[in-house]
Amino acid sequence: MNTSSAAETYREEAYEILENMESLLLNLERDPGDKELIDAVFRCLHTIKGSGSMFEFDEVVRFTHEIESLFDRIRQGKLAVTKQIIDMTLASRDYIRFLIDNPQPDPVTQAHTEELIRDFQKLSIAQPDAAAAVPEPETITIKEDVAFEKRTYRITFRPNPEIFTRGINPLTLLEELNSFGRMEAIVRVSGLTSLEKLDPERSYLAWDIILTTDKDLNAIRDVFIFVEGDCTLSIDTIDDEGYLDIDTDYKLIGDILFERGEISAQDLKKILGEQMKFGEIAKKEGILGEENIESAIIEQKYVRDLRLKRQEQSRTSTIRVKYEKLDHLVNLVGELVTLQASLAQYSSRNDEIELVSISEHFERLITELRDNAMEIRMVPIGETFAGFYRLVRDLSGELGKDVELVTLGSETELDKTVIESLKDPLLHILRNSIDHGIETPDVRKQSGKPAKGTIVLSAEHSGGFVHIKITDDGAGIDLDKIRAKAAEKGLISPDAELTRKETLSLIFLPGLSTSDKATNISGRGVGMDVVKGNVERLRGNVDIESEYGNGTTITLRIPLTLAIIDGLLLQVGSERFVINLSIIEECMDLTDEIRGKSEGKEIALVRGEIIPYINLRKLFEISGDPPNIVQMVVVHIDERKLGLIVDHVIGQYQTVIKNLDKVGAKIDEISGATILGDGSIALILDVARIAKNAETQINGLTNKKDVNGGLP
Repeated sequence: MNTSSAAETYREEAYEILENMESLLLNLERDPGDKELIDAVFRCLHTIKGSGSMFEFDEVVRFTHEIESLFDRIRQGKLAVTKQIIDMTLASRDYIRFLIDNPQPDPVTQAHTEELIRDFQKLSIAQPDAAAAVPEPETITIKEDVAFEKRTYRITFRPNPEIFTRGINPLTLLEELNSFGRMEAIVRVSGLTSLEKLDPERSYLAWDIILTTDKDLNAIRDVFIFVEGDCTLSIDTIDDEGYLDIDTDYKLIGDILFERGEISAQDLKKILGEQMKFGEIAKKEGILGEENIESAIIEQKYVRDLRLKRQEQSRTSTIRVKYEKLDHLVNLVGELVTLQASLAQYSSRNDEIELVSISEHFERLITELRDNAMEIRMVPIGETFAGFYRLVRDLSGELGKDVELVTLGSETELDKTVIESLKDPLLHILRNSIDHGIETPDVRKQSGKPAKGTIVLSAEHSGGFVHIKITDDGAGIDLDKIRAKAAEKGLISPDAELTRKETLSLIFLPGLSTSDKATNISGRGVGMDVVKGNVERLRGNVDIESEYGNGTTITLRIPLTLAIIDGLLLQVGSERFVINLSIIEECMDLTDEIRGKSEGKEIALVRGEIIPYINLRKLFEISGDPPNIVQMVVVHIDERKLGLIVDHVIGQYQTVIKNLDKVGAKIDEISGATILGDGSIALILDVARIAKNAETQINGLTNKKDVNGGLP
């Protein structure tokens, strides 16, 4: 690996660690006494610093060292976690990222780093009272679990000679430790006397124990709770899933012995000055016994093997790949899908049995390859959700509001391209919810609400789409105020008669804001129109519901992927269209027996259910005469059914989505295009947009049941 690629790998890993550290700090703010959280933050800092030193990120190392030192004092119980510490560490997290992105800082940056280092040194010297620890937070609640891996401990256990007289057998303690995980015990026999002098009621042995377990330090100490006064005991963490030491290799023999207190610094220096193996010179000089050296060698080999095994498992279970390569892979799969469609069409025309068989086998392989390639690009949306806790914390504090952010469905997966494009729209919506939606604690109390406001951010699959909802229990939207603002800005006429839904949709018009004043957060009339534009570029749509005084829900309906979908190919005149297979309920002939009208609108009666329909020939003004019996494709959109009338349903089709040019992109009902096997183009329909545009025509009809069992 060359230097530049190694540095880039460090950056990517450091970014992930910093994201995790932010989440840990927010959890620590909620529970400042949680030792495991404190240890986890320390490990994050230690790893960033250690790896940074390997790749010459000197400024990162210098700055991170001071924060690590601060958290080391907190780990030792010399400092309490305070709000100031949380605030400064969160800010330093952002600054570390800046230093990683700018490894060669200018003099101004270096001076700023020095200033921040002095601030942390002052904090580290301070001795705040434990009572000054962060109180139960008022601005945010984080509902996440923090997982911790196995740790490896060095346990030195030297029972007093008289331990047997108390009825205690040291071997039972070792057996209990062995049940905790993987253990290796090194017996020290140097205390044994000659057989003639051996007293069966005295203990002569001692043990050096290496234990790998998911138990914490307290659980290990509890094993020795009844012999604490009858032994010499020390317990040290020597491996923490790779966080304590960044190298695969472990400490040198001399370092291990010095750490155990079995050799002085002076003797260590003396031995290292000799050009001989450490063990040989130590024994020659009489500084150490063979037992000491053997025990240190066993520990060294144990931890080294542990790390090599962990590294091998990491290599075989995960691999880091640049997203551009995955994107290229999916594009190539898309080309294969198009090629397979051409092969299928050719084989069916020539009616060659062997060629048809090859084509069908090729199709199965392409489908499997496509599914695997798309699965690789899928990532949990929770990674994006996690980044908003900090936003809510900071904004609510700035505005003097008390806000709880709750996330649901974090495991829901979406194409990474889609998730990256969603960050800005979600950011806009959350900022608006905090600024415009959630009231101050005093106002909420006067309205009979809890002082703490709640924003729920949720995601769930629905067919080939993901529904992301942002719900707040704030003030809601004043419809009269929206109408007045829209009329004032000339967006609607003062006497315009709008439905409730149409009025709420005004929120998405450029330049419209219900805020009385602009702030550095929102209120300038930009944001929601940007949200709408960004979501529609993802071939999704936005819906808003609000009850004045009780809150607002904004729903984003986003396709799972922007690359390849299973579609249904339709024919209307000379045109062909594709719709997403996941939203289709059924297909049928539209016969006179089920065709009818209600209130002047075209409907079909299917098994006693009224389904309004839209004729695609009329919608797109396609010339020519339809067949005697047309077909209806029934789709399911937002808990309602709608029929699409076509000439013919051709069949299922693997659809590689292509973007339209600027002219085509302006057609609301079209979301993209695909190349068919014969080289012609089929347009991909945005059925949700078609349904929305036709909503006023079919309003009140969707899914009504005819109690008489006949047409209205």
